[in-house]
Parts: sequence; structure tokens; C-alpha cells
Amino acid sequence: MKTKIQLPFYASIVILFFTVGCMMFKGGFSFGSQENYFQTALYSSGLPIKIANTGPWEMGETFLAKSGGKIKSINIKNPELGVKRITIWDTETRLPIATYSLKIENIKDYHKIFVDFPLVQGKIYTLSFNTVSYYYHELNFKKLPLSDEHFTLISTNYKQGHWQQFPEFSTDNIIHGFIDIDFEWAMN
Repeated sequence: MKTKIQLPFYASIVILFFTVGCMMFKGGFSFGSQENYFQTALYSSGLPIKIANTGPWEMGETFLAKSGGKIKSINIKNPELGVKRITIWDTETRLPIATYSLKIENIKDYHKIFVDFPLVQGKIYTLSFNTVSYYYHELNFKKLPLSDEHFTLISTNYKQGHWQQFPEFSTDNIIHGFIDIDFEWAMN
């Protein structure tokens, strides 16, 4: 004799929400999404945080978009209060593609600016902001580039100055500037 196992009603609802919550359907395509993508997927958030007060700098990260998708928000954690200018650069031409402003109101949390910026698969971008003080941590046991199925974080970049400029100098052993993205990618 076979017995049927029945889940309690609430357990069924939880499983349904979990399953649907992991995917969003838009026009017949499913999408996955992750907050603070670089920190979560490519390097650990548990690294010791240090502060530098050596600016002004234009600093950020250069990355290869291995998957198509879009940046849903740009996130910055910074020890300097006030408005930060954020730039997305075409790394090949060194020209700005988009510029945003984000107000840093406290030094403990990531601050978000919601955007709808499409990423072209196979294109290299640089994401930067200008600041005098910044957080950083050293990659003691690994170096850039770091990769997964959606991105390759190629380098962290910098250039001294108060103005919006392409951060042409790079390093492979420090994550500086604590700039990150919420990313949404198309799933096959």
C-alpha cells in the first residue's frame, strides 16, 4: 500500500514563493539577479577593511561583461560624506557612457542609486567615482583578474585629481573604492 505524503499548506506556499522568487519572467525570458555582485560572487566580503585619506582620486573597477544583462543599481560604501559622481566608461575608447550622482549619508552602509544600464556581452567597462577618502582591502591570497560565469573583474583603477577622468592606472592586489553593482542577467 502506497501512502501519499502531503505537505502542510504553509510549507507549500513557502516552497512556491522560494521557487518563483529565484526567477523573474519578462516577455518569456527568465532573469536571475544578485546584489553587490562583485563582492558576493568574485571576492569575499570578509576581508579586513582599511581607510585611506590620500585623494583626490577617480577610482573604481574595470570588468568584462561575459553575460548580457543590466546593472540595476550602483552601490558605494565610502568614509567621506557628500555627493559622489559615478561614471560608467567605455574602457576601449576611455569615454564616459553614463554619469550619475549619489549622496553618501553615512559611512557604515552601502548607498544605492537605481539605474537601468544595459551591459553588452563581451564588452569591457570601467565603473568609477571621485573621492578624497576611501575604503580598501588587500587581496592577500588572490589577485585580479577574478572570474565567474557572468563577469571577469580585471583590475581596480585609479588616477589622481578632482575632475571626472578615466582612471587609467590599475592594480591587481587591492579592491579599493568599494563600488559595486546589483546585476540582472538573462538565464537560458
